[in-house]
Amino acid sequence: MIARIGYFGHLSPEQEAASEYNLRERFKAAISSQDGFIAGYWLCRPDGRIISFSIWESEEKLRLGGTRANAVPLLPGQVAELIPEAESAEICQVWDRA
Repeated sequence: MIARIGYFGHLSPEQEAASEYNLRERFKAAISSQDGFIAGYWLCRPDGRIISFSIWESEEKLRLGGTRANAVPLLPGQVAELIPEAESAEICQVWDRA
């Protein structure tokens, strides 16, 4: 298993609203339906920055699943420029889980 941790910078109020809407209405269903997806969490730090944390069966399934989920068309009225991508991301091997 592997984990992907994505780090987002400070979002404007418009980006934050667009990102939350995108997550709840489009992206969560798109990503969670991918083969190899185990779990996903979206975290808000005290300073307002967002972290995405997902667990996958393998790095190959992460990459393919991420590509497919991101290819799901935006919903009517969504503006792609308001939905930021992670500024940085890392992939870690999962040693154990509770």
